[in-house]
Amino acid sequence: MTEEPVMDFGIEMAQARQRLYAVSALAQQQFEQALQAYIEQNPVLARQALSQLPKVHDFEIEMDDHCLDMLSHTASNSDLRLVLALLKAIRDIEQISNQANQIAQQVLLATTGQPALSQLTAIATLAEPVAKMLTLALAALQQQSIGKAEQAQQLAPLVNRYYGSILRCNLLNSADQSALLESTVSVNWVARALERIAEHSVNLAKQAIFLAKVSSGQSLRVELQPRRPR
Repeated sequence: MTEEPVMDFGIEMAQARQRLYAVSALAQQQFEQALQAYIEQNPVLARQALSQLPKVHDFEIEMDDHCLDMLSHTASNSDLRLVLALLKAIRDIEQISNQANQIAQQVLLATTGQPALSQLTAIATLAEPVAKMLTLALAALQQQSIGKAEQAQQLAPLVNRYYGSILRCNLLNSADQSALLESTVSVNWVARALERIAEHSVNLAKQAIFLAKVSSGQSLRVELQPRRPR
């Protein structure tokens, strides 16, 4: 009985990166669809965004299997770190997809009225830097660009400021206008989802820096963004 030949680690890593880029593009498309669906209160677009989630999960499972296979014959400590970083990245991408799913669901869950124009404007304002963070973080992963990863991280304070502003404003509005309570709760859910997408984008940016440095041999000890307790 002959043993199956072990594939070269460099080839396996290239294939893993291609899988990561494919699922990244899918998650970003889902995010854009979900956001547009919410801003326009468009249930058709919302359903399209929701339909992407199983595809992302399938990619995540395939990526897990691929990386676990790579772990069984990694050639060095740096190889091991690269595989673990890819596993962390795919987890964050899956969570971004889950949060986009939450945004799309809010369109279909509305029963007593749509958010006010001012609320939708606030969400659009928050979404702009979040979308930039996500685009920069994914580009940093694909291009191994430390500069783009750092640009993504620099947007985090702006996201936090807009997110806090939405929560404060909605708290005041819900106290004065109980009729807007359902739409205010919906807006808070969407704002929270956007804030979580921004946080996962920061994680991805840190992982992009890690991958770039380890791949170039600059450092084997790079601190990744710690996971937030849930």
